[in-house]
Amino acid sequence: MTSRAIIRTCLLTGSVFLSSCAYMQTHKNIEESFCQHAGYLLNPDFQLLRAGNTYYLSIDKVSLKKSYPIVHDSIFLKDNNEPSIEQVNDAATPVYKEISSGTAAVLQQSDGYAALDVLKDELNSSNTPWLESRPAGAATCRIKAEIAGEQVAWIDKNNPTRVPIAVKAISTLDQVVIDWPGTILYNAAIPVMAPFVFFHEFLNEN
Repeated sequence: MTSRAIIRTCLLTGSVFLSSCAYMQTHKNIEESFCQHAGYLLNPDFQLLRAGNTYYLSIDKVSLKKSYPIVHDSIFLKDNNEPSIEQVNDAATPVYKEISSGTAAVLQQSDGYAALDVLKDELNSSNTPWLESRPAGAATCRIKAEIAGEQVAWIDKNNPTRVPIAVKAISTLDQVVIDWPGTILYNAAIPVMAPFVFFHEFLNEN
């Protein structure tokens, strides 16, 4: 193969990657199969506590596993690209974190409304530490507001899990042997798949 042919092949391969946001990611699941992450689980039956003038939410600290879709495709599979997070076992430890008095007031109103994903964002954005033990003198407050959404799980980014070196090596090999060639083939097949996906979505909408 001449140098000109090699350059053309590289440019063609690069254009395939640049023209689409689709790629295979089985190597990530290889890494995740050996990992358990510390994280949190917020259920609709969480508790609201008050200690003095400070309010806390009580939720569960759990072990979590993450798994990725085999193919990340922001065009055809745009609703199925996010990794799923599941609790590893039933073991859970209650932990406590301070929330704003405004949120606490809404939770105690009979006409109040709170979404679990919004509460999660408030907990994550707070700079106050997680408490492993119940705050001294804390009393349970009655939650009267409507709580919307299903349970929310998330990984503690301040406590990252390290992937063993041997697993990382296997993951890299899988990425080179499986994911990269698979990505090229998948993107090459997109022009063929596009009409079928279009008509499938069109028929479902009608």
